[in-house]
Amino acid sequence: MKRLSIAVSGIGNRAFPNDKTKSFWKGWIHQIKNSEKYNLKAAHDVSKEKLKRLKKNKILKANQLYTNFDNMINNNKLDAILICNPSKFHFNCIKKALNKNLFVLVEKPVVNSFKEAKLLLSNKKNKKISVIQNWRTKDVARILKKNILDGKVGYIGQVFFRYIRNREKTYYPDYIYKEKFPALYAMGIHHLDLFRYVLNDEIIKVSGAFFKPKWSIYSSYTGFNLNLTTRKRTIINYTSTFSSLTNPDNQESLIINGSKGSLMSDSNWLEPPLFLQRKNDNKKINLTLNIKKNSINDQYNASDKRIIENFYDFVFKKRKPICTYEDAFKTIKLIEYCKKACLKKSQIKVI
Repeated sequence: MKRLSIAVSGIGNRAFPNDKTKSFWKGWIHQIKNSEKYNLKAAHDVSKEKLKRLKKNKILKANQLYTNFDNMINNNKLDAILICNPSKFHFNCIKKALNKNLFVLVEKPVVNSFKEAKLLLSNKKNKKISVIQNWRTKDVARILKKNILDGKVGYIGQVFFRYIRNREKTYYPDYIYKEKFPALYAMGIHHLDLFRYVLNDEIIKVSGAFFKPKWSIYSSYTGFNLNLTTRKRTIINYTSTFSSLTNPDNQESLIINGSKGSLMSDSNWLEPPLFLQRKNDNKKINLTLNIKKNSINDQYNASDKRIIENFYDFVFKKRKPICTYEDAFKTIKLIEYCKKACLKKSQIKVI
C-alpha cells in the first residue's frame, strides 16, 4: 500500500492533546501515526515548546520539527498538509500549500473571514482541499442522514435545535472573552453545517436576534435565536447560548419532525443515542442500539478516523471529500447571513 506523506501545521490540543486523560479525542497526530496509510514527515508550530513534546514522545526527530511553515513545505517531499493551527493563519498556509500543489486537509473554520473565503473560492486549486466538519462523520449524523434520505420520517416540516453551554469560566485566556459572536462562530459552524448535511437541503431565508445575559463576561453577544427556512420549505428553529452558569446534562437537543415521524437526539457533542418515533406511536426506537463505542471520546475518535481514511482515498483514489471546499463555503456564507439577520433583526434572503 502506498503511504501518504503528510505534514501537520499546528500542534495544539486538537492535534496532540496536552492531557490525554481530560481530552475528548486522541488527536490528529495519533490518528496519522496509527494508520498504515500515512507517513508523518514533519510538523510545524510557532511554539518550540509544543514541538518539543513531539520529540519527547518519540513521534518525530528534531530535524523534522519546524517553527517556519515555508521551510517545512520546501524541505520535505509531501503529498499533503494537515492545517490545524489557529484559523487566522489558515488562509496563508492553504495558499502556500496549494502553490506547492499539495492536497490540504484543514480544520474548520477553513478560513478566518468571509472575505478570505471568497478569495479562496476563486482559487482554481481549491478542489484539492478537504475540510474537517466532524459533526458529519459522527454516527448520529450518518444515521440521521440515511433515515431522512430513505424517507423513514417522510417530508421534514420542522426542526428544533437547542444548544446551551457554560463557557463563562474565568480561568479561560482573556482572548476568549473578546471573540465576536462566539456561539455562532465556534459552534454554529458545526450545527448549521449539520442541518445542511443531514437534510440534503440549503437554507434560503434567515431571521433572528442576538442576546447576552447581564452576568456575561464576554464583550460580544453570547447567544442567538434563529429562524431558518430551507429550499424544501423546512422550518428550523435554532437557539444557542454560551452563557449558562450551570452545566446541563445535555448541551444539545435536536428534534426533526417529519410527516411520518420524528428523529430525536439529546447529547453533549452529538453522541448516541438517536431515537425514531413513528407518527401516532408512543414507542421510541433506538437507532444507535448496535453502536457499542458510543461515548463522547469514542465518537470523536471514530469520526476523526473516518476523516483521515476519506482524505487518503481523496488523494490517491480520487474519491469525493466528506466536505469539499465549495461545500464548506456554503456554510461559511450562511453564518455571515445569520450574523446580518441577527444584527438587523429582520428576515433576509441567502443569495
